[in-house]
Amino acid sequence: MEPTDTRTAILEVAARLYADLGYSAVSMRDVAKEIGVTPANLYHHFKGKEDLIRETLAHVFAQKTAPLADIFTRTAASSGQLEVFVDFFLRLLLEDRVFFRLLVRELLDGGGSRLRELAHSVLESPFSLVSSLADQQGSEDQRFLTTVSMIGIILGHVQLAALLPYLPGGRPDYGDPSILGQHISAVLRRAFHDAEKEK
Repeated sequence: MEPTDTRTAILEVAARLYADLGYSAVSMRDVAKEIGVTPANLYHHFKGKEDLIRETLAHVFAQKTAPLADIFTRTAASSGQLEVFVDFFLRLLLEDRVFFRLLVRELLDGGGSRLRELAHSVLESPFSLVSSLADQQGSEDQRFLTTVSMIGIILGHVQLAALLPYLPGGRPDYGDPSILGQHISAVLRRAFHDAEKEK
């Protein structure tokens, strides 16, 4: 295995372990054992556990959000970038267990410095792309909060998906990405339309 292949393999294994077990439950030795390298080899690639966590998150989030720029380039704003984003993010959260769990885990357990670094080094670009969907006539504060609301609505629906069939009026198909995507897009379009009317 080439050094870069080893490094990537370590990041992939660490991502799975952190997603399934949490940061505190996974030691450097656990990662080394799972990947089949010595702890010394692991420390050759990463300074320590915090470095491995930070690099793992950057690897997963950068890799999974990278297609968004290409998707936005291929989709004209007038022909449904909002719907394309909602569908992309919903499917990513619903179908990629590691990405979803790491995102939620980081939101719950990530320290300020790690979250700040992740926001600046990896998430700034996709956040800016999504922000371009928000009202461009509004203030910078309004655009920022609208972007957060869009992401929050999608994330909230995914977090509640397992509970939906058991709530009054809930149905199992409410967790289907197509149904959820149509609903969320319609809600966001109405919100944008109402905001336009209020001006």
